[in-house]
Amino acid sequence: MNLRRVVALAAAGLAATAALTACGFNYPTDRINNITAGVDYRDGTVDILNAAVVATQADSGTFVATFVNGSTTKTVSLQSASGDNTAIASAEAQPFSLEPGGLRNLAATNGIPVSGTFTPGQFVNISFQFDNGEDVTMNVPVVLDDGQWAGLDVATPSASESPSVSTSPTATDSASPSSS
Repeated sequence: MNLRRVVALAAAGLAATAALTACGFNYPTDRINNITAGVDYRDGTVDILNAAVVATQADSGTFVATFVNGSTTKTVSLQSASGDNTAIASAEAQPFSLEPGGLRNLAATNGIPVSGTFTPGQFVNISFQFDNGEDVTMNVPVVLDDGQWAGLDVATPSASESPSVSTSPTATDSASPSSS
């Protein structure tokens, strides 16, 4: 009787151990996990990684991300970027090419200026068109130009910048002959 109890406890312990050790496939520890506020797109030829709109103030900001060409044989070029005409009304992307297996970090190249009606904390839709026929639409967060994102909003003038004031000579300052 004592032997049955020991065997039953051992079998229960073995079953519990198998369940708790996560044996199997496609568990969360097998998946890519980037802990950041930016979002990723990995379904096309070009991966768009850690994408976000960095904003110093509402309604204007800079889209930053890293574009990675997953093709090992073909160059892929960004043709244009656009908003959904609701939150993002304008995205001023300069076309660029990605060599096979190459990448481009927009945070290092001043990003893509965007404007519209949005505030930090909101998510906005931005679409990208590539010369290989792929279109990508992403729902990206608008983050404050602070912390890891500090200094990346180059589209919005900072509050510390003030317009330069120039003085011009007035009529009394000029050296004009007087008629006395």
